[in-house]
Amino acid sequence: MACSTRGAHLVEECLLLRRQKRQLAYANRDSSGQLHEGIDSPCRLEYDAAANCYDLIIWQADEARAIKMRVARLESVQCLDAPIPAGTEASFQQFLASRRQSVTLRIERQNNAVERSFMMFASYDKEASYDEDTDTYTMQLYYYDFDRREILQQILSLGAAATVLAPAEMREAIIERLKAAWQNLQ
Repeated sequence: MACSTRGAHLVEECLLLRRQKRQLAYANRDSSGQLHEGIDSPCRLEYDAAANCYDLIIWQADEARAIKMRVARLESVQCLDAPIPAGTEASFQQFLASRRQSVTLRIERQNNAVERSFMMFASYDKEASYDEDTDTYTMQLYYYDFDRREILQQILSLGAAATVLAPAEMREAIIERLKAAWQNLQ
């Protein structure tokens, strides 16, 4: 879903909110079509290079959690006079630190998998190394637990060119999804 002119306007509004350190009122339609409205504090605006879209991350203080929303799905964003409460950034950082996870992948040089993986995971922290003996890359990718489903889908999209080395739980999740897909084909 590429960013539209309307989406570009919303990105500008989100940047303004963040710069002015003001809360926002929003109406967001999620991927299932349900409308969510609220008043919260903007924390981050991230660009997803693979999807060519922006995500707005807000801090919902009453539930002590972050919410990630596609800017293109926002129906409205309004800058309020209310400032972002003191301690919001610290609470957000603590929330992220407690949910940080990693996965280690071996990526083979087939079907442009190396290039695709760096593109797909562009918005994530990562470390990569090249093994000349096996002509493969090892990538350690850092993500947050709320991005797990997206990470699984992206790993699966690399096909046989990607192998999950660690953790075992992530490898098992990939295997279970492949088994389920195989069962659906039969």
